Amino acid sequence: MKAGWVRRGKTWMGAIGLLAALACGGGEDDGAVPLDEELEIGEIDDLKQDGGWGAALTCKPLPDLPVLEDPEVVVSLDGLTLRLHDRVTGFERVFPIGPGAIKDGSSLTPVSDKAMGGLFWLRLDKGLGREIPDPKKPQPWAYAYECRYWWKDPDTGKKVPVFAGLPFLRLEGAPSLGYAIHGPIDSYTLPTGGRLKRGYVSHGCIRMEAADVQELTARLRGRKVPVRIQRAVERRADGSAVDVEPRFLMSECSTDEDCPFAQGTCRFNPYALRGTCTAPCTRYCPLDRYGYPTSFCVTDPEDDQKGLCVVKAESLNDRCRRYPGFAMAAKVARFNDPATKADVCLPGSRGWIGSACFSDLDCAGLIGGRCELDESGENRPGFCTVACAQYCPDRQGEAGTFCVSEDGGGGSCRARCLRQDDCPPGYACTAGVPRHGQPSVTASVCL
Repeated sequence: MKAGWVRRGKTWMGAIGLLAALACGGGEDDGAVPLDEELEIGEIDDLKQDGGWGAALTCKPLPDLPVLEDPEVVVSLDGLTLRLHDRVTGFERVFPIGPGAIKDGSSLTPVSDKAMGGLFWLRLDKGLGREIPDPKKPQPWAYAYECRYWWKDPDTGKKVPVFAGLPFLRLEGAPSLGYAIHGPIDSYTLPTGGRLKRGYVSHGCIRMEAADVQELTARLRGRKVPVRIQRAVERRADGSAVDVEPRFLMSECSTDEDCPFAQGTCRFNPYALRGTCTAPCTRYCPLDRYGYPTSFCVTDPEDDQKGLCVVKAESLNDRCRRYPGFAMAAKVARFNDPATKADVCLPGSRGWIGSACFSDLDCAGLIGGRCELDESGENRPGFCTVACAQYCPDRQGEAGTFCVSEDGGGGSCRARCLRQDDCPPGYACTAGVPRHGQPSVTASVCL
C-alpha cells in the first residue's frame, strides 16, 4: 500500500517510495551545584572575551504586567514550547524555547515525570535577586533573579555575561538547581539581550527569547509555580498541537489559513494523520528564519514538475525526530538542481515499536518487525511491532516498550506512555495493562 502527503483529499503518490530509496547555573543549598561550578551552557554563537560586552551588562527592566492568580507552566521538548496558563482566569501564552541538546537520544533537559507529583517548581515566592554587573564582586544567590549576568567559562576561568541582565529562574525539584529558565544566550551583547535558536541547543536549561522570559517573570512575580516538563508535543483536547502563533514552516495545521506565510499550504501527512505547513518553490525556499532549521526545495511528490519546501535534518530538529510522522531522508536532490543534495525531513516511519507504518517495509529496521495494519477499513496507518514472550527491546531516543497479550494467545510489543500526548491519533494511553506471561506486572501503553 502506498501513501503520501495529501492535500484536500488528493494523495501525494511517491513520498514513501522516495523515502525508502533515499534511505546553567547552580546554587549553594538544597543539593544545588555550587555557584563557582556552573553547568556548561551549551552552544554559544559568540564567546568573545575582549571586554566589549555592549548591553550585556545592562539590567533589562521587567514589563509592567498583571501578575497571574494561579499560574502553571507546561514545557514540551518535542514541541519546543513553553505554555503559560492561569487556571483561574484562563489566560494563556505559548512561547518558543531552546532546551537541552540531544544526547543518547534524549534532551539534556530533564522531564518532570519522576519528580514528586510529576512537577518541578519556580520559586518566585522567595523574591527576585539581582546580580552585580562587576565580575570581581561577590554575587548574591537566589532562586530567581530579575537580572543575572555571569557564567564562568570552564576553559578560561573567566566570567562572561551571557545571561545579559535578563531574568534567570531556577527549577526546584530537578536533579539539581543547575537547571533554569533564562534568556537566549546567543548574541547576548545586543540591546535586546540576544536572539533565540528554537532547537536543542543548551546543556539542560530552557532558553527563551529575551522579551518572553521578561514577560514570564513579570506575570509570575511572588508566585510558587508548578512546572511540568514532558517530551511529547503538548496537545489540546481536540488533539491539535500547542504551538507558537503565527505558525511557520513544519508547524502542524488543519487548513491553508493555519500557515500565514507566503504561499503557505497545509498538507496532510498520512503517517501523522495531521497536516503540516509547507509552500511551493522553484529552486529555493524564501522561508529561512534565524534560529529555525534551514529550508530546502524538493520535488513535489504530487507533481514532479513542481517543487515543495521542507526542512533539512539538523541538530535543531533532532534530525527530524521532533516532527510526528516524519523521518530523515538522506541525500535528496534539490528541485531544478539535482546536483545539490541534502538530508531532509519527509513523511515516513521511524521504524521502531509503536511507529506509524503502512507496510512491513516501514518496520524493516526492527529485527522481526512487522506492520500491524489498521483493520477499520479506513486509510489509516498501523504500527510497527514484534512478537514477544515477556519482554521487548528498547532503543535510545524512543519510548519504552512493553509486551502485551494478543487475542490469538501470543504476545506483541507496544509503546509505553505516560499521558495521552504520548500516543498517536486513534490510540489511547491505557493504564494497568498486564504484561504477557507476567500479568502481575502492569504498565501504561498506547492501545
